[in-house]
Amino acid sequence: MTVGVGIECNDGIVLGCDSLAKFGRGVPIQRYTNKIEMLDLDGVHGEIAIASAGSATFFNKFKNKLQRMNVIKEARKEINAPELDIVHFADEVCEAITTSLYKEYTIDRSQFLGTSSDNFDLSMIVAGSTYDDELVPYFIHPQGLSEPLESYGSIGSGAAYAELFMRFLISGENTIDTDRAGRLATYAIKGVELMDPNVGGDTSIKVLTQDDGEIQIEPYPDEKKPDNPKEEVENVLMEIDNGLENLVVDN
Repeated sequence: MTVGVGIECNDGIVLGCDSLAKFGRGVPIQRYTNKIEMLDLDGVHGEIAIASAGSATFFNKFKNKLQRMNVIKEARKEINAPELDIVHFADEVCEAITTSLYKEYTIDRSQFLGTSSDNFDLSMIVAGSTYDDELVPYFIHPQGLSEPLESYGSIGSGAAYAELFMRFLISGENTIDTDRAGRLATYAIKGVELMDPNVGGDTSIKVLTQDDGEIQIEPYPDEKKPDNPKEEVENVLMEIDNGLENLVVDN
């Protein structure tokens, strides 16, 4: 499992993830890996960035189907367009492939084995460009449903914790730039690491911007990241702990 976050900014999009991943090798094993990938796909308008959460095995299967299935080609025929933008990619391609995987590993497998099989745990945030060169992020839920990400959002086993941190880190800000969002994403992910044993390792932050109609996807500079984000968040939480204790002290 993992935690991934996406933040809409006034100058682009920020995606962030931890690096602790779960693999299936008969028994679950954990390794450190990159969970944000950039895909340059034939028939898709601009590069696509994908942050994934869940078993790395299922994300690899998603990428294999993306390369082998004719979903992109069929979707282009359906809308009669030479390329798919991020909206069509999320709605037509990601929905179709994720639904196919969910059916195969949850519904079909349950029927074949005669027992419940609900171990399919792939969720994603995909981001890319519309035909009008607007950067847009989408959730892709495990059952195959795509949903626009508005303002900010999270995926993975630590998603609830991340939502709590981002609510207070981002709340009240009408606009936020990618520089600030990169720092906030780092704090949110390291805050989750304090709570969720499935989250850990280096934090990967990617920044998506537009330059003359071309998508630029770059790593968030290390020199801009907080020096000790996990320790800083823990110190703040300790102060909150004292405040909560005061709520229940008899006066």
